[in-house]
Amino acid sequence: RGTTCPLHSAAVVHLSWTPKEARVACPVFASMTCVSSPFPVAIANVKCVPRFKTKGTGRSVANLLSRSAFRQVSGTSPTGSKLGRDTTTRAFASQSDEYSGPLDVVALGNMCVDILHPPGPIPDAQSLKTSEFLTTLDESLFARERERWEVGGNCNFLIAAARLGMRVECVGHVGNDAAGAFLKNTLHDEGVPLRRLASRELVDEVREKERKKNGAETGSQMDKTLVCHVLRDGDGGHAFCSRYDLGPWPLLAEVNGVDDHAAKSLGKTRAVFVNGFVFDELKPSAVKSAVAIAKANGAGIFFDPGPRAFTFVKKRGSKDSKQYVERAEALDMILSNCDVILATLEEAAALVERGDAADVGHGALRGTAVGGGASVEVASLDENDGKDSNARLTGKVTLDPATVAFQLLRRPGCSADWVVIKCGPDGASVFTKRGDMVFVGSPSVTVGDTVGCGDSAAAAIVLGYAKIQAVKKKLFEASSGKIAYLPNAKLAAMIEETLTLATATGAATATTIGAGRNVATVDLVKSLLDSCVCDTESCAGWGISPDAAKRAKALLDDSLEKSGKRV
Repeated sequence: RGTTCPLHSAAVVHLSWTPKEARVACPVFASMTCVSSPFPVAIANVKCVPRFKTKGTGRSVANLLSRSAFRQVSGTSPTGSKLGRDTTTRAFASQSDEYSGPLDVVALGNMCVDILHPPGPIPDAQSLKTSEFLTTLDESLFARERERWEVGGNCNFLIAAARLGMRVECVGHVGNDAAGAFLKNTLHDEGVPLRRLASRELVDEVREKERKKNGAETGSQMDKTLVCHVLRDGDGGHAFCSRYDLGPWPLLAEVNGVDDHAAKSLGKTRAVFVNGFVFDELKPSAVKSAVAIAKANGAGIFFDPGPRAFTFVKKRGSKDSKQYVERAEALDMILSNCDVILATLEEAAALVERGDAADVGHGALRGTAVGGGASVEVASLDENDGKDSNARLTGKVTLDPATVAFQLLRRPGCSADWVVIKCGPDGASVFTKRGDMVFVGSPSVTVGDTVGCGDSAAAAIVLGYAKIQAVKKKLFEASSGKIAYLPNAKLAAMIEETLTLATATGAATATTIGAGRNVATVDLVKSLLDSCVCDTESCAGWGISPDAAKRAKALLDDSLEKSGKRV
């Protein structure tokens, strides 16, 4: 914090440490002092810039509870990202696993258990997002049927990522209840360890405060695992209803920073996946603290706003201005830290700060815009009333993925290198800050429902982005730091194979009912890729190149082989 190594210009971040003072040897001759701090942040794994011809390396130091030790972490890529893979085989997950070797990705927050309801009419938004309706769902017979339980939220992403061969962990909060036990056991079976977001001491402290306030042992919100009701219309559409929708926000207001166990995971991961729901759960400052730990050690940040994209911008006539001010600050914070944004066309438009795309995104009524130039129903609100019931349909406006994506990349303060536009059955597209544009279609499948499709596809995006960063790093090192970019054709081909794997993974998830353990399996993803190689007519939207399908399958096989999963 304000300290610099005199020889290498390497930033030093204060960290949590058992002794009040610990000395850490800096590469070459210098030394630096680490002072105790309430934040369990590691020494920044920042690329060292020697002032003379000496080869410097970055180091990462974590506060280990069981012993005091230093752990060296590999240097960063020319872009500051540390997403290269090694060949360490991922161990079976358990709460007692020792932290040996880097992680590929950590998901932050949004741990929940889904209750899958039978198909039926989905209420309108005004009826769906109410405490009365949530109570009705909580007390229904379906909520008590364990066979309807499934893990949801970021668990969808984590399970898909683990199945694609990545070493993953989650940093989240679950209560000491049946739903929490179900969630932890399910993730364990999928090889995904859960690291506590809030310490046991904090949970006990909050419980005691609630007991004194209420005069009885009623339990606190931190004792409860988030439960989300998933409603389906039978035609592939779905909606959610949970405590996330009702507040008070954030649900875990007492959490100011992550637990030490979580900090270790964040300090050794190559990527962090954050979705918009985490801001229903945590204060922006807590999210920023977690992201800072990861970025200090070179991790790439992936942000998927999801349906919460529309809550980051204040509606005209809204009387609850404080909430939207806080949400706007949260959006500015995460966009200034992220490397990749993943969103539907409407969601991306809602994040644009100004312009026609922003107006359309903020007023979008329903559905997910797909394809190049999708028509979106748009409503305006009465200036004197912020209620959605007074929204007036103003017509249909065409959104273009390229226009929206580049407006978002140019948004003041946005640090993203990629914007990924998810277009459902039409496929997906990537737009980069330097102007690259790549479009890929999706395999045609019979849809069960679309729950978890975007989460599954996001896992493949993280995997492909990691490979691209690793190749860029090798080129940078081989050229003695003279070449930091891939040739246009090479980059376009690698993005194409990444998108191809992503759309195949999302399509595979769409063939099932529900998400969680029902997300894409490796066998089904490979089968869909094979079908694209053999039959180009089996692809929808922009289509899939047979050659790209082969390369996408090779990307998957390489990941599985490095993880020890490939048979």
